[in-house]
Amino acid sequence: MKVQKLETIKRDSKIFIKKVMPLKSSQAVKLSILSLSIGILIFILKLITYFLTQSTAIYSDAMESIINIISAFTAYTGSKIALKPPDKCHPYGHTKIEYLTSIVEGILILGASFSIFYKTFQNFTQKGLTQYLGLSFSLLFITLILNLLLSLFIYRQGKRENSPLLTSHAIHLFTDVLTTIGVLIGFWISLSLNLWILDRIIALLIGISILYLGFKILKTSCSSLLDESLSQNQIDSILKIIKETLKNHQHKENIYEIHDLKTRKSGRKGFVEFHLTVSGHLPVKEAHLVCDEIEEKIKERYPEISVTIHIEPEEKAKEEKLF
Repeated sequence: MKVQKLETIKRDSKIFIKKVMPLKSSQAVKLSILSLSIGILIFILKLITYFLTQSTAIYSDAMESIINIISAFTAYTGSKIALKPPDKCHPYGHTKIEYLTSIVEGILILGASFSIFYKTFQNFTQKGLTQYLGLSFSLLFITLILNLLLSLFIYRQGKRENSPLLTSHAIHLFTDVLTTIGVLIGFWISLSLNLWILDRIIALLIGISILYLGFKILKTSCSSLLDESLSQNQIDSILKIIKETLKNHQHKENIYEIHDLKTRKSGRKGFVEFHLTVSGHLPVKEAHLVCDEIEEKIKERYPEISVTIHIEPEEKAKEEKLF
């Protein structure tokens, strides 16, 4: 009896480490602070470049950098709250705050796009300046490299932690990289051909792309708040784990089927629940051990997923079994 209890404690400890430690060791807060600091630096550099060139496209690029600052700040506050452990009032944790902060970010992005439209139409016929061009291009190129390195680093960490807040922030930073590349090319062509209308057209395109990004973030975040299911790949993988576990179990002759499988995701966490039909003659203790083994196997592959299994007795063996 003592040996069995010891094994149970060891198993639960392993599950706890795999499930909880990734959250405690999350780099989200540190990365958010890093992104916020670099974002402020990039905004200052782009703002200086705008005053040197009077380019509306560069102004639009600077406005997108303001969005990056806001995004980094919301990522910081969201991550701080999301990483809090479950409590009495929030037994499932606080991970959904990531979707709420993403919604705020989406609204602010929409506001920035309207600011770009206003500035573009206000300066539609104004020409850009032709002095300090070498310095201006150098400053923009520096911001491009900084954003590129930062976005790649945050995206990789976001995928590692399964954090929608980090991945969406990284994608947003990368769109800023593409925007800056477009601005550099457009400003060079406008300067070479003295065709400053192109500078305004690029600004409009940037505004439209930012508008689309804002709507996309809002749509994704609102959908996730409505308990969106896990990806189909994850569901197929979990089903495979369940079937393989039951197929090799010592009591497989008393296990008949699984049904009513449901999944949902909440930030970086996921939830799975299903019904397991077993023989009515199978002792409760044995049925419980079957569930424990299934949960352990799933958490070995997906430590961020919580599993709930409902046992249903079946008095008569079915002719068509699961295996």
